[in-house]
Amino acid sequence: MDTPFPSQDHLLGRGPRPQLPPPAERRQRRELWGATLEEVASALNVKPKTMAAWEAGQHHADTADTYAYLCLLNAFRDQLPTAYEPDWSALRTPPVPSARPSTAPIPEQATGERPTAKPARRGAPWAQEEKDRARDAFLGGTTIEEIAESLERSEKSVRWVLYHLRLIPFPADDVPAPRAKPEKPKAYTVEEKRKIHPNAYAPWSADDERNLAERCAQGASLAELSQEFGRNPGGIASRLIKINADGPAVEEAYEYGGDVPGAAL
Repeated sequence: MDTPFPSQDHLLGRGPRPQLPPPAERRQRRELWGATLEEVASALNVKPKTMAAWEAGQHHADTADTYAYLCLLNAFRDQLPTAYEPDWSALRTPPVPSARPSTAPIPEQATGERPTAKPARRGAPWAQEEKDRARDAFLGGTTIEEIAESLERSEKSVRWVLYHLRLIPFPADDVPAPRAKPEKPKAYTVEEKRKIHPNAYAPWSADDERNLAERCAQGASLAELSQEFGRNPGGIASRLIKINADGPAVEEAYEYGGDVPGAAL
């Protein structure tokens, strides 16, 4: 009796199916290792913006890239001591009263309510003296909110400067999520297509592809293959080219335009 499950060789031939950890755990592993998002992006040969979306679970790559990312995340986890948590305060040098810079110190937070106002220097270029003040203040234990208030800058701007000074990880929360492109309405439905081609949009199995290659090699035409496999000619043409089939129908496939998207039909 036929079994609905694939054979061992067929199952192994499909390769591993990497499953990434949840987005929060991806970021936690990277930050515990001490790597910035930009460094991870460079290691995986992608753009930082793409890496930020990937880490947040908003980007999906092919199996090879996903496997490379998973290997890197697992290496971060496996090479860290159990329950390791960096002592961030130990990485900062406590301020020394006698070694304060000649520039005006950053004022302490005033008590009471303060009127909310937009930073006065929002959008203005950062001078080197401002970057030095932000760096010294951060290493001295001053919060990003206090640094932003003292320099009349936004907190987001301060975070980006501290990141470029390699003092904090990549501020992924400040990267806007990629906009979803509006989906164009389809001129037809799957049900309408399947009235003519019963297997339209159905996934191709390994057996389907093997049978298609055999029938093509036997000399079946594109129209005959379309009728036999219950798919439209465009889908047959694309699949013949994808599996490198051999036969007269392949020539028809190129003439039909099988090099355009449509391999799933």
